[in-house]
Amino acid sequence: MMLVDIFKEFINVVQENKKYTIGLLNEEGIVVSCSREKFVGECFNVDSSDINNVFYAIKIKRESYGYIWVRGEDENLKMISSLLLDSLTTRLMYEINNSSLKQKVTKDDELIKFLLNEEQFDLNNILDLINRLGIDENKTRAAIYIINQKGHNLEEIMRLKLRADSKQMIYSLLNKRSLLLFKDMPSGLDNTEAKRFFKKYIRSLQDWGLQGCYYIVGSAQDKLKQYSVSYKNCLWLEKNINYEVDEPIFFTDYLFEYFVSKIHLDDVRNIFDFYNDRGKGIDIDEFTNIANKLLINDYNITQTADDLFLHKNTLIYKLKKYEQIFNIDIRGDFKGKFLMVLIANTLREYQRQKQVGEKI
Repeated sequence: MMLVDIFKEFINVVQENKKYTIGLLNEEGIVVSCSREKFVGECFNVDSSDINNVFYAIKIKRESYGYIWVRGEDENLKMISSLLLDSLTTRLMYEINNSSLKQKVTKDDELIKFLLNEEQFDLNNILDLINRLGIDENKTRAAIYIINQKGHNLEEIMRLKLRADSKQMIYSLLNKRSLLLFKDMPSGLDNTEAKRFFKKYIRSLQDWGLQGCYYIVGSAQDKLKQYSVSYKNCLWLEKNINYEVDEPIFFTDYLFEYFVSKIHLDDVRNIFDFYNDRGKGIDIDEFTNIANKLLINDYNITQTADDLFLHKNTLIYKLKKYEQIFNIDIRGDFKGKFLMVLIANTLREYQRQKQVGEKI
């Protein structure tokens, strides 16, 4: 909003008492707007305040916005003029801050548009925007996809730039119901620590006003070109996983489902029929659960045992049993680890087909 427009609105609000003339002067002392149109264009010496005319400089954050001029026959004219100056300054500060927020949000929108453009990834423009926004390009970040079925409040979204940690996030309102936010995170966090970090951050967003939303957290990425991968993780979760209002879900909790969703069972059925025969008699639900937890915890036996509420030795015993049954090396060989995931998915799918009476 232009300064003159703001001043005109200001006059309409404050000039209930017509005995005062209120004008806005530019740096040269020329009246550019006034409660009495006849004075517009006249020039005054702003250093010549007297009993009936008071001039005050309008300064906000060390920037000059001209002068306010108040004329009237009142012994309290100076005090009234000071109050009017304070009121106008407050109004201007609000508009200036609001305009600044819009500019920053617009830059964020532009940056995210570049980050998500995988086919024409423009690193130079991205780095320029990052520099102008004061963002650290080297931070590890994860996407947080925030969905509000009723539609996000635009003012709440803009106010995110007022947060103390505003330089630790990049965000854009993709449409009225979907907000995409890339959040800085400390490096070196394991999966449990990362989830704890993001849960705390999401609670702070809810306290800020973003309540009644679905929160979906993608994978951590430390390269700008990979941010779109984290966003795609969120889209996959949105499409494939059930979620609840104000309860965040994490891509790392569904790595098993994600990987196996990329494999068509019919393409590998003949290969895995052998493992289906070998796996008869085992608890398929338990086997699948163990495979999933191992994948999530990067095959850390201790952490996986804790998540499964098992003693570490009990888990090792079960893994040895699976290794013998399927003749694979789960604990030492990457191929064996991944093969376990595929076998578990195959057995679970065979089990599902059998339960619903499909022909295997």
